[in-house]
Amino acid sequence: MLSVCIGQTIVGLDQRAITVALPTLTTTFHTSFTTIQWTILVYDLVLIGLIITMGRLGDLFGRRRFYSLGFLIFVIGSAVCGLSQTPGQLIFFRAVQALGGSMIAANGRAIVSVNLPPEERGRALGLTSTAFHIGFLIGPALGGFLIDSIGWRWIFYMNMPFSLCGAYLAWKVVPETRTNEKIAVDVPGALLLLLTNSLFIYAIDQLPRIGWQHPRFLLTLSLSVIALLFLLRVEAKTKTPILTLSMFRSRLFSSGIASLFLIAGTLSAINFLLPFFLQNLLGYSPSQVGWIIVADSVIIMIMAPIAGSLSDRFGSRLLCTTGCAIVGVAQFFLATLDLNASLLRIMLPLIVWGVGWALFNAPNQSSILGAVSPEKIGAGAGMIATTARTGGAMGVALSATLFGYLLAAAGLSGSQIESPESWRAAPETFMGAFSTTIFVLNFFTLLAVLFSAVRGNRHEY
Repeated sequence: MLSVCIGQTIVGLDQRAITVALPTLTTTFHTSFTTIQWTILVYDLVLIGLIITMGRLGDLFGRRRFYSLGFLIFVIGSAVCGLSQTPGQLIFFRAVQALGGSMIAANGRAIVSVNLPPEERGRALGLTSTAFHIGFLIGPALGGFLIDSIGWRWIFYMNMPFSLCGAYLAWKVVPETRTNEKIAVDVPGALLLLLTNSLFIYAIDQLPRIGWQHPRFLLTLSLSVIALLFLLRVEAKTKTPILTLSMFRSRLFSSGIASLFLIAGTLSAINFLLPFFLQNLLGYSPSQVGWIIVADSVIIMIMAPIAGSLSDRFGSRLLCTTGCAIVGVAQFFLATLDLNASLLRIMLPLIVWGVGWALFNAPNQSSILGAVSPEKIGAGAGMIATTARTGGAMGVALSATLFGYLLAAAGLSGSQIESPESWRAAPETFMGAFSTTIFVLNFFTLLAVLFSAVRGNRHEY
């Protein structure tokens, strides 16, 4: 349990610490915020393509082996991320780090499920979830402190001792387990899923700079659609697909997946933009930004167990619909912030946001897994992880694209748009683009409310 909890904490901590570092990285490397977004996007894309495959490889060849190897690769990835001298190096090394992260994420909870008796499994999985949110909670504050005190490189170096400890515990303590069943690994599906998302996100990323009529945009978008068609064809024929398309015949399952995709996308998009707003427009330091953006995580840790208990009593439709609506209200108040917003005015929407996400997430996951047959629980859990990561990556790409387009429409030059440290020279313009971007993103939250409301009657839960 300690080994698995260490892995979950590291993954959550790393994911949030780099968010606080985005404005600093943009300034340090003298690059654009649309380039730095790829430090997040590449991590999500690798996990989207590999997390289910790594879980199946662990089932085949040994979960402890892949879990321990994941820690070691994560250590190497963290070390070389900290040594990066260019944005391109950092983005590439983040992909290496994500390779290790996919092994940890895919096999950690499987190890808990296999090695503990059924009567203790629920509590154990609850502890692993808590461990992830502990990392999610302390990541921004710790990351901001390290940036202000000893430099941004230490947000990567700090992972190394904990990862080595996790690898040692995994190898020495965790018993090796593997399945005796024949499990085929859907390598073509994994590659096509990665290719589809990567091409689409790259096309969206290039849109504000080259326009929708540019041959590069049209070609990339067309290739993404072709890859998607091949993916659907391959997944319909393979015996062990990454995407089990038959599960979407259930309205409860498909509505839950759709609402998760939309909510994850909007939350990730705003989490990407918020540090730039707080640091480059309002003038907060990285440490202060770190403390501000943990407000939602504190509420989620408190509310998540309560929401899980309520879902057992009332079902998922009421809680998920209410949760999405609360997220929409929180995002509306975020969009109405101005340059004179007080600290309380900034944090209050984040607190409300945390309440909405907590009410939505646990009941939604429970309803999705409850809508599939017992032998497909693993595939359903993989779909949840893949959907959340895909939605998050799409959200970040869309927010950066929309934000850049609005600034260009306001008459700003490319150099002004791509240089966050210059935003204070025209604060009202950037404030308007920030607010409009969130208002547009909130439209997708309203769609999530709709999908949650039509998921079915209470007896289906």
